[in-house]
Amino acid sequence: MISRTQQWLLIGGLVVVAIGALTLGAIYQDDDKLDGAVIVGLDDDAPPVTTALGEPAGSGAIELGDSQENGEEGGGESDDSLASGPIERFLPRAGEASACSERVGVDLLDGFGAKLTINDVTIAPEDMNVNLDDNGEITSEITASRSLGHYTFQPDDNCPNGRFLRPVDNVLQVCVFRLDDQSQRCTVVEERVFDAL
Repeated sequence: MISRTQQWLLIGGLVVVAIGALTLGAIYQDDDKLDGAVIVGLDDDAPPVTTALGEPAGSGAIELGDSQENGEEGGGESDDSLASGPIERFLPRAGEASACSERVGVDLLDGFGAKLTINDVTIAPEDMNVNLDDNGEITSEITASRSLGHYTFQPDDNCPNGRFLRPVDNVLQVCVFRLDDQSQRCTVVEERVFDAL
């Protein structure tokens, strides 16, 4: 049987351990944020700012400040939520070698849209996963994949020697914008290099 003194010592020890765990949690709660990331508000006259994360370009480094509007470079407003990673995954899900047989693009968090550029060629909105009317105009009807946050395009029949994809060293540039932003000013948040075969 445990004496009353031993019970108090046991309870006191558990309280000390709990306080220690809470203290460590408070100290390390910001550990998953981007170390060294500098997020600045840009105006139209400011030069582009790039965040250095110690990773080489094309390997998933997040670059802030390079804004595009209708395919042209220009300043835009920085957004903390863009730095936290609106891209959930790249598509196709089956891997790089399936880039000619499946849709290519990104899966985004709710509330974000994307403009895609492959090998310096901007993918036109009507070439992405949208519904078109008889005149080739984009309708307001949302496709099933777009409702899931997918922004993709289907490579043409000549893939990997078609208009967008080549056999190796394809560069997918993702320019993300908030859907509630009517201007659709976007910020390049990631580039990915991949092979189609």
